[in-house]
Amino acid sequence: MTTILSLTNVSYSKNGNLLLDKLNWTVQKGETWAILGLNGAGKSTLLRLLSAEFWKSSGEMTVLGTHFGTDQIPQLRDKIGFVSSFIAERFPSHMLAEEIVLTGKYKSSILYRAIEDLELQAAKTRMQELGIAHLIGRSYASLSQGERQSLLIARSLMASPQLLIFDEATSGLDLIARERLLSQITQIRQLKEAPTILYVTHHAEEITKDISHVLLLKEGKIVTQGKREEILTVKTLSQFYGQDVQLLPLDKGRFLIHLKS
Repeated sequence: MTTILSLTNVSYSKNGNLLLDKLNWTVQKGETWAILGLNGAGKSTLLRLLSAEFWKSSGEMTVLGTHFGTDQIPQLRDKIGFVSSFIAERFPSHMLAEEIVLTGKYKSSILYRAIEDLELQAAKTRMQELGIAHLIGRSYASLSQGERQSLLIARSLMASPQLLIFDEATSGLDLIARERLLSQITQIRQLKEAPTILYVTHHAEEITKDISHVLLLKEGKIVTQGKREEILTVKTLSQFYGQDVQLLPLDKGRFLIHLKS
């Protein structure tokens, strides 16, 4: 089994504040993880560590075969794709949907040279694979927020990442757009060279059956981690939130967490 990432006693401090505390975590190829935590839990800080935007204060880290401290880091970033609401703000409104998808191949928000037909066709094919071929030919300005997020998912796959991170990607989406995004995770997992997915959220109801494992993060510490069915229990989540909860069943094996009064 191939190890995608491994953290051993990893901590991160900034300005004398301990933001992540002795994290131990291993992700294997073929697993799909949700990182669940409230605002301020350290989720974004953890992602910045994984992508080498931040540097660990202590511990040992290896991500996609790159050992932090001995190996070259720039090549690592080329292997990681991100889907996040903040990326949606970077693109010129006049660009066509397929052109924006193509920018993912170059990790850029614009295209710096003439587009070759084969490249543009590859972007269109990726859009077809994710069920958004109807957006081909549309300007970015004409797309809804949900359509833009779907476009960014296709864009994130253009560089064939080995690790794909959804960073609270449903933020600002309406119900229909959120469900469409979650269904696209299923489509991604069925791709021939599917990347390992990390899905970061503070909404437990977004954890679908496609998620095999869950990590609970609180105040910079891993509370617990394991297989989805072992973590999403009344006992574990009540301890995590520090308050008694109920799990209200939704369709497709999902749950809504309700605080007991």
